[in-house]
Amino acid sequence: MLFYFGANHSHDPNNHQYPILREYWEKFLKTTEGKEKIVLIEGGSRSIEKDDETAIRHGSEAGLITLLAHNLNILVVSPDPSLERLAEQFPEIPKEEVLLMRFINKVDSYQRHNIIGTFEEVMEEWSRQRKGLKTWEDIEISLSTMEKIYKKVLGKNFDLKDNMNQLADPNKTGTRMNEVAAILTDAREVSIVSEIERCWREGKSIFVIFGSGHLIAQRPALEKLLK
Repeated sequence: MLFYFGANHSHDPNNHQYPILREYWEKFLKTTEGKEKIVLIEGGSRSIEKDDETAIRHGSEAGLITLLAHNLNILVVSPDPSLERLAEQFPEIPKEEVLLMRFINKVDSYQRHNIIGTFEEVMEEWSRQRKGLKTWEDIEISLSTMEKIYKKVLGKNFDLKDNMNQLADPNKTGTRMNEVAAILTDAREVSIVSEIERCWREGKSIFVIFGSGHLIAQRPALEKLLK
């Protein structure tokens, strides 16, 4: 069985998606009782939090499903290719642009969702997570560095009030980052679908939880591949 939940990435425990997600999860468990199960999440692994509310505030729907699955000893993995892997996969794209794409994604998430902490605190943690990685060893990652790269690539100063969702949208045109987003998004979709197919061929029942845009893009391929 394949269950795929198209999420909205809300960090608000009161968001309307969470009762729907819990009901869908219970349906998955009932339908796949006695079967080998696996959960696939977006954006890398999440910490195991103490309760549902904390899990949502720290990790949105991926944080919640990680906790729910952990409580039942169900394996949770992320088939999302890492930023470093994408940078290696597309050497024709300057590393600064790949890094800027992820920065824009993070700012977009901060703008649209109730993420804990000030913008400076969130970006400090984001920068810290990337320091020490070989891919970025020649880039001093910080908010000020990202602001400089932003201006270099897009030709304007970074402004937290600007609509980052427009820049991160692979279906829009007009900027270099829309072009980069289209290339990297296609690569992500292929990687995710390939991992779902692999788990399916191994006989696992799969609960996938990614942003709703991924579900829309992947559904035709999954319906064809998993017949």
